[in-house]
Formats: sequence, structure tokens, C-alpha cells
Amino acid sequence: MGSFVCYGLLLEYATSGGKHLHELSFLFVTSLLYTLTGSVGRYIRAEKQSTIPPAQFAVLGLTSMGSTFFSVRALRYVIYPIQVLAKSCKPVPVMLMGALMGKKYPPKKYLKVLLIVGGVGLFMGGGDKSKKSDGDEKDASSQMIGVSLLFISLCFDGGTGAYEDKLMSVHSVGPFDLMYNIQLGKTILAGIGLIVLNQVHIFVQMCQEMGFLLVALGLSGAIGQVFIFVTIAKFGALTCSIIGLARKVTTLVASIYFYGHHLNKVQFLGLVICIGAMVNDFFGKKGKKGGHGHDHGGHVTSQSTEFKDNAE
Repeated sequence: MGSFVCYGLLLEYATSGGKHLHELSFLFVTSLLYTLTGSVGRYIRAEKQSTIPPAQFAVLGLTSMGSTFFSVRALRYVIYPIQVLAKSCKPVPVMLMGALMGKKYPPKKYLKVLLIVGGVGLFMGGGDKSKKSDGDEKDASSQMIGVSLLFISLCFDGGTGAYEDKLMSVHSVGPFDLMYNIQLGKTILAGIGLIVLNQVHIFVQMCQEMGFLLVALGLSGAIGQVFIFVTIAKFGALTCSIIGLARKVTTLVASIYFYGHHLNKVQFLGLVICIGAMVNDFFGKKGKKGGHGHDHGGHVTSQSTEFKDNAE
């Protein structure tokens, strides 16, 4: 929890005050550190090499990279608390895709999702002057761009989880081996992107300007992933979910406190509705969670890289 709260505060620092984080540079450095962490973890645990073909890992790496890229890009247009809250709307694209495929959901599920989305809408609609803008119109359009990017990120995130579950249903893979292969794919793809788009000079400039910050982001995220697996293996997925929920709330409070985001009554109401719906949704699912340390740990490990990931 401490690792991911630090990650969130560092990420907001790197994207606030007029600073822009070059997404491919961020992906290359952090994914490289995640890859090294996964390599050490699978060596210590003596995990067997996965039977999943490299091409399928490349697909996972691409979708995971897309999720991280658009999530970080969105911070150019919205403040970090909006990103944290919007990430809680992950069930929206999942339910939309499921509904299109003929899947039915209970009314309670729709109500919880509507409450979360409504809370995010109130939080955004209340207005925030933390981001520089020339006027309310530009600020509103900027937020819409940011939310659109976050929605694309959620779609990539949902695709990663669905494809990962499909692969893990037929292949045996350890959590750190999964982490290593996905992050290796992201590192390679980010490196290729830097070369093909002729942005190596931007990467060098980013390393000179905020190299320490990029390393700190990568290390805090990687350490958090290790603790996620240890928590699930030792105490079960339910305990990990409780910590994950507490981390979201703590990150929001810390962000508002340290970065001076002033909330009016409408925004505060939206925040309360959103967090209340998240807590209610958690208690509604807790009966389904168990201590599936191995497979479940692999899934959470790979998803927690966006803050962006959010470890659930």
C-alpha cells in the first residue's frame, strides 16, 4: 500500500505544474525495472518457464502497453484524482462488451456502476482549477479528452485481463514468470517505438531531466507488485483486496492534501458517492474471493502496473 501510494504521488508530481511525462520513455524505463524484478522473483521462486508462445505474450505486452500509455497520456488533461476515480469505472467497458455479446447482469450491478460513474461525473462537473486553462470551455474540453483517453485505457486493460485469463486457463504460468514476459514485451515494444518514431533524443532528455524520478516510479511500482503477490500467497486475495481498496482512498486523500486540490461541495459529494459505491461493490464481491495464491497472484501482478495501474 505504501509503495503504490508513493507511486501515485510521484506520478502526479511528474505530470503536474506544467510538466509532461514522455509516455514511451516512461514505459521503457519502468517496464525494464519491472522485467528485472520479475526475473529475480521467478529465479528466487524457481518458477518453471511458461509454455505460452512468445507471440501471445507479445499480444499481452501490447495491450498492457496501450493501457499504460493512454492512462499516463490522460494526465496531461485531467488531475490525478480523476484518473484514480475513472479507473474505478473499469466495469463499464467490460459490461458494455459483455452486453453486446448477450451477457446479462443483475440490476444491482448496473446500479453500482451508475453510482461510480455518477460520482466521477459530479467530481469532474464541479470544476477544478488545478490544471492551467484559458477558460472554462477549454477546461471542460480538456477534461473530456482526458476521460476519453482513460476510457481507451480501460478498454485495453479489460482486453489484457480477458486474454490473460484465456491463456492461463490452458497454460501453466507462475506470477513472476508472467510479470517478466509481459514487461519484457512492453520494454521491447517501447524501445522499438522510440527508434521508429525517432524519439531517442527525447528519451535521453527525459533521463537527464527526471531520470531519478523515472527510476523511483519503476522501483515503487515493482516493489508494490512483489508485495501484492506475497500478500495473496500468505494471506489470501481478500486481504489483498482490502489493502487495495484502502490504497485507493489513501491515494485520493494524499493527492488532495499534498497537491492542494480544492474541492467544492459538488466535488466532495461526487467523491463520497464514488468511494461509497466502491466500498459497497467490494463487500458485495468479498464472498466470492478466496485465497487462490498462485493463479490469482499472477493476474493481479500483471494488472497492477498502471496503478496503472490499480491493484484489485
